[in-house]
Amino acid sequence: MQEFLPTNYQRLHTQKGSFKVKSKGEPIMSQIKTAIVVGGSLAGMMMALALAKTGIKVTVLERHSASERRGAVLSVHSGAINQSALAHELRAIAAGDGRGIESWRMIHQRLQNMAHNTPNIDVHFNEVVQEVGENGGHAYAQTNQGNYQAEILVGADGGSSLVRKYVNPQQPNAIFAGYQLWVAIVEEELVPKNLWPGKRYSDFQEFDGADDDFLFAMIVPGMDGSREVGHRQIGLAWYDNGSNDVLYQSGAVQNNHVLHTLNTRSIPQEIRMQLIGRAQKYFPPLFAKAIQVAIEREYLVATPISEYVASKMSQGRVTIVGDAAHALTPMTGKGFNSSLDDAATLGGLISKYDDANQLLQKFEDLRLPIDTEIVRSGQSFSQSYGRE
Repeated sequence: MQEFLPTNYQRLHTQKGSFKVKSKGEPIMSQIKTAIVVGGSLAGMMMALALAKTGIKVTVLERHSASERRGAVLSVHSGAINQSALAHELRAIAAGDGRGIESWRMIHQRLQNMAHNTPNIDVHFNEVVQEVGENGGHAYAQTNQGNYQAEILVGADGGSSLVRKYVNPQQPNAIFAGYQLWVAIVEEELVPKNLWPGKRYSDFQEFDGADDDFLFAMIVPGMDGSREVGHRQIGLAWYDNGSNDVLYQSGAVQNNHVLHTLNTRSIPQEIRMQLIGRAQKYFPPLFAKAIQVAIEREYLVATPISEYVASKMSQGRVTIVGDAAHALTPMTGKGFNSSLDDAATLGGLISKYDDANQLLQKFEDLRLPIDTEIVRSGQSFSQSYGRE
């Protein structure tokens, strides 16, 4: 989930640190030696790193290819509550030298690079998980490429989670919150030079549109970390509760459940032109042009917002984390941090349990009340802003 924060977002600093896996000579109390993580986005990569730190061999199954995904923007430090050394380490990896709002793909790249260079982590791309479950003393995942098994399986497969359907078949779906985000990130060099803002330009702006829609726009470092004018990126998050018809007509939302996002190619040309016209009318020239560029280059993504208040997070050897366990409105600014805390909590528990069922039940006992409260904290906004 990308997070777009109100103007009073909190920035916290963290020390840089290295991520080290225990050497073979260091004893591990737990008899749990293997894990499958379904999903290689932010939550999945942090979970893989947290588990690998204890010496567990982790297989990550990611349905996308290894090619870079654009995403949008978020803040690693906003709302941070570090309660363990492991949480601090994960945050330091994700943040790099960043201290404010950054592109999702930069943060993901850091985590993915660390996973690639961490012993005990194997990342498999283009693996579409079709079924998960338990077989004897193992959890398993069946994909379009083959079958995998491990002692535990963690579903970090997003708001439309397949793993959630196994863990909680009575409550398998997140609920559409009644609005969407048009999100994109555009390289500054792609807009006219005369629109480039200066170095002192605030990295966060909010603008009202029409009919209750509003835009969060950010100037963030480039993918190389540069803050030099012309080498930065423009992050866009356009909250819109008046365009739900396109979500229903495209099948992105069915029966009040969010099934998928929409890329630019899936957005009708008429809607694209309307968006460009609305942006030019209500938003400053820089951001209106960035929206136009995003549409023309097919960077724009329509993200229906869903919410999921879990009643259960674990079933036997299988558990869910991140958006699979607690889909929430980005207005809370807590999506990244809740996923990080999921990873740090499970990673911290591993060495204390030999039994996978007891381990994951304890994880649920610790995280379910907290994650549930985080989702509920944003529901008042969704109930007032969203439309059926």
